Amino acid sequence: MKLRTRLSIGLGAIAVAFGVTGYLVATTQHRYLTEQLDQELQQSMPVAMAVLGNREVPFQPGDGASLSQMYVGHLNVDDTLVTIVQGQSITGTPDVTNAMARDHIRPGSPEPFTVDGVGTSERFRVLIATRPDRKGFDIVALSLEATDDAYQRLLIATGVGALAVVAIILLIAAWVMRLGVRPIREMTATADAISSGETGARMARYPAGTEAAHLAAAFNTMLDERDEADHRLRQFVADASHELRTPLTSIRGYADLYRQGGLVEQARLDDAMRRVSGEAERMGSIVNDLLLLTNLDRGLQLRLEPFDIGDMLGDVVADARVVQPQRPITLTADTPLLGSADRQRLHQVVAALVHNALVHTPDDTPIEIIGRREAVGVVIEVVDHGDGMSADTAAHAFERFYRGDPSRSRHNGGSGLGLAIAQSIVQAHNGEIVLHSAPGVGCRFVIALPGPAAAAG
Repeated sequence: MKLRTRLSIGLGAIAVAFGVTGYLVATTQHRYLTEQLDQELQQSMPVAMAVLGNREVPFQPGDGASLSQMYVGHLNVDDTLVTIVQGQSITGTPDVTNAMARDHIRPGSPEPFTVDGVGTSERFRVLIATRPDRKGFDIVALSLEATDDAYQRLLIATGVGALAVVAIILLIAAWVMRLGVRPIREMTATADAISSGETGARMARYPAGTEAAHLAAAFNTMLDERDEADHRLRQFVADASHELRTPLTSIRGYADLYRQGGLVEQARLDDAMRRVSGEAERMGSIVNDLLLLTNLDRGLQLRLEPFDIGDMLGDVVADARVVQPQRPITLTADTPLLGSADRQRLHQVVAALVHNALVHTPDDTPIEIIGRREAVGVVIEVVDHGDGMSADTAAHAFERFYRGDPSRSRHNGGSGLGLAIAQSIVQAHNGEIVLHSAPGVGCRFVIALPGPAAAAG
């Protein structure tokens, strides 16, 4: 059953329940007022019987009906009614017959019953009495006009209330349909369209602050992120294929050359094998980097241990000085600079940043490595004073296979995975790596690692 149908049934049930309750309340109130009138009628019988017997009227109880509200008469055997007392507030006479009187006479305990009026629209509540010395029946009655008027007013009030409740229910139903049911129906249609291949379909905008608006925004964000993830995946596969195709093409070329007899000379064969080995090694390096990134994405388990990060930074600086002895490379670190991390992976990150600085800046450009203790944990900076990057290049620096300088060859420019791996390793430590750069001011990579307790978590 659809939500709209359930809502309609529920609201309809509320309206019916209100109507039935109002009717029961009005009926119960009418019955109560009639019982009160019957009590007044019973208490007025001594007065009525005294009038019928031409005796002195006894003292009337305070809760009995006054003579102005009472009708007293005698019903002859031929069904003619002789009026003896007719109160000023009564406009007609009861329409009573002998058959009715016989049906309701009860010796010692007369039973009140209701009859219509003659010459009036009011009704009467009637008691029948008999006298041994006179034929026919004595009639004592009280008008039901006040009781019927109260009942009618209660029914009208209940009806007006029911109409008001129905109107409110209809307004609530329309409101809920517009803000609740209709958005769900539209979202369902949009989801079906997306499932049918319309990947560009999106949820409509709904009034701010509603659950529909929040759900639509979350759904659209999810779809945008999915499309972005699909785009990144396709781009990643395309870039990886391109990176691997280059060495494979070289290897296939040398294999074809050898098969066609073009490498007869030993020197040329040795050079070809050296080139094939180099291309295979580069391809293996790309595959290893891709596997590392995959493991990092899946949550690579790090070997966290406390150690002096300053010593590790000293090892990176020593390795860099061996590669380029003439370059000014300085290390400034707090002593001791204790932290909890995976020593091998953190060394890989800092070494990659220093290697980028060595490769992409002139040989006489200074490089600074800084390590210090802060409130958040350990902060490591790798700073070079080269040409720097543009804002657009810096924004994409950590993307996989991205190269800020398109002129760089894949043979001497790396695979474009170094910074992506560095970022993934730092994030695996629950840390953060940020690049600050601008043309002419060099690059500053800042790594912030949490304290030992946070890193271990």
